[in-house]
Order: sequence, then C-alpha cells, then structure tokens
Amino acid sequence: MQEIYTLTVEELEKRLLDQVGSTWPPIDKALEMAKSAHEGQVRKGSGEPYVAHTLRTALWLLEIAEQKPNAAVICAGLLHDVAEDTELTANDVEDDLSPQVGDLVRALTHPDLKDGETKFERNMRHLDGLRWEGRDAHIVKSADRLDNILTMDGAFTPERREEYIKETEDGVLPLTLASNTALYHALKDALAAAKSAS
Repeated sequence: MQEIYTLTVEELEKRLLDQVGSTWPPIDKALEMAKSAHEGQVRKGSGEPYVAHTLRTALWLLEIAEQKPNAAVICAGLLHDVAEDTELTANDVEDDLSPQVGDLVRALTHPDLKDGETKFERNMRHLDGLRWEGRDAHIVKSADRLDNILTMDGAFTPERREEYIKETEDGVLPLTLASNTALYHALKDALAAAKSAS
C-alpha cells in the first residue's frame, strides 16, 4: 500500500486510467475537473499537489473497495473535495457529470461551522448525518479518510491528530464496516499504525 505514495500525479493518473480505461465515461471528465479545480493547491505537510489525494482516493476505491463497475463512486472519489476547497459546487458537478455524482459530492461536503462550534464538533455532526446517506457515500468517505490517515504525518498538530483519529474511529469506521469489509480492514490497520506512531 505504501508504494502508492512514491508515485507522481502523472503516475497516479496513469495507474487510474490503466485500471478503468481511458474512455470509461465519465472518468475522463471527472479527472479533468479535479485537476483543473485543484490546480495550484498543495497538501498540508507534504506540499504535494492536492490532486494526488483525490487520485489516491479513487485508486483506493478501485484497488481496495473494488468499485470498478461504479463510475459514479470513482468520479466522486476524484471530486469529493471540490465543493469545499474550490470554486466548483456540487451543482456544477451534477450539471457536468450526473445527478448521482453531484449528490455524492453534496453528501461528502462538510457543512458550515455553527456559531461556537469547533471543527471537531462540526465534523462529528457531518459524520452523524452521513449515516443516512447511501452506501456509496460511506465508501467514498472511507477511502478519503484512509488516504488522510495514511498521510497525516506533518499535516496536523498533535491535538488535531488525536481528534482526527477519534473522528475516524467514532464516525467513519462504523460507516466503513457497514459498507465495505476490505476498506474497513485497511482503515482499521491504518488507524492502528497512526495510534502507535502518536
């Protein structure tokens, strides 16, 4: 699993397209949207291009969760952060790709903070609401969280790291268990490694 973190954006993109085929609709469009929307953004801690995270999320959906027949899930993996972190909205995704992908992006987007609410409280509120979304949203959230857990060294303060692990254990892991066994075991193993490194 760790070898994926040595790959460049171009190598990640090639790996994705090799698995789904370069004309597998609508992956080409989702990939271009993700690259364009996240252009110039970098990941905290590593400084790598942000789109590497979305590509790995899509690859975890293919390689661990075995979601190859589900184009909407793979597209949502590529676009799961656009409504939060870029100018694109879930409505843009819906218009350009499909209502299903737009709905997944909408479900995965954190709500605004309420007055007096901490980021941890907001995230737990979001995860609680995500329980009522479909299995596809749970799987994408789980793959996203897997990549974040595996790359959080240097990206979080010790306090935020502890909160993030707790969010994952209490909020994400139950969704993962209910939706995809292979992804559940990968996330559980990543959490165990993160906790032992703390």
